[in-house]
Amino acid sequence: MKNIARFALILLVVLIAGSAFAEVNNAADLKNAKVGVEAGSSSELSIRDFLKDNRENIFTFESVWDVVEALRAKKIDAAVIDETPARYFAVNYDDIKILPEALRTYLMGIAFKKGNSLRDEVNKALTELKDDGTLARTIAKYVGSEYTPDPSEIDLNKDAKNGKLWVGCSAVFPPYEIRTERGFAGIDVELCAAIAKKLDRELVMVDYRFELLPEALETGRIDMICSAYTISEARQEFMDFTEPYDADQEVIIVLKDNEQEQPAK
Repeated sequence: MKNIARFALILLVVLIAGSAFAEVNNAADLKNAKVGVEAGSSSELSIRDFLKDNRENIFTFESVWDVVEALRAKKIDAAVIDETPARYFAVNYDDIKILPEALRTYLMGIAFKKGNSLRDEVNKALTELKDDGTLARTIAKYVGSEYTPDPSEIDLNKDAKNGKLWVGCSAVFPPYEIRTERGFAGIDVELCAAIAKKLDRELVMVDYRFELLPEALETGRIDMICSAYTISEARQEFMDFTEPYDADQEVIIVLKDNEQEQPAK
C-alpha cells in the first residue's frame, strides 16, 4: 500500500509539473495553450479551425466579460476576442495586453431572417447614415475616447407611428453594446436608434446570450440582430445581411506578466 501511495504521489507531482502554464507571445503559441472564447462567436469558430488538432484546449464562456475575467483570474493562458472590445478592456484593466498579431479580419452587418423585406429598408437607412457621417461619428465617440455610455442620451423614438423595431443583441460586448441600470448603450444601440428614427419605428433592444440570437431571429422574437455580428458564409446560408457597417479583427489578449496557473479541467 505504501508503494502504491508513493507512486500516486509521484504521478501527481509529474502531472502538475507537466501542466505548467503556457507562455503565449504569438498565434503559434496558442497550439500549446488554454484559450478562452465567447460561446457562439466568430472567434470560437476561428479558434476551432486554428486549433483543429488541439480543440480540447478551447474553453468557451457565456460572454466576452466572462472570457476576460477568466484570463484575469488565471484560469486560461490567453483569450481570442475582437480588437475593439480588446482595446476597451486594455484601457480599463492595466493587467491586460493585446498581442500585435491578428488572427483574422472580418466585416460586421445587421442580420435578418431569410427573405425578410425589412432588410432592404434597413439597408437604405444604413447607407444614408454612412453618407451623412452619423455612423462614423458614433463609432468615434465610443472608440479611442473616455466617453462614458449614457442610455438617457439615446432617442428610442418612443410611440412611433410604424410600430416597434425589435433588435436582438448580446449586451455584454463593449463598446458595441452595453447594458446598464438605465438601459442600453453602445455603437450598435445608437446605430439602431438612428435606423429606427428613419423608419419611424420605436427601438426595442432585447438582450440574449450570444449563441441564442439565431434562434430568436428564426422564431420571430426579434426583427434583426445587431450585435457586432460577423458576416460569414455559414450564417449567410440561413440569414440575410445588410451591407457591412464596420470592420474589426480577432486578436489575442494575455496578462502582462504572462505567468498564470493551469486551469482545472
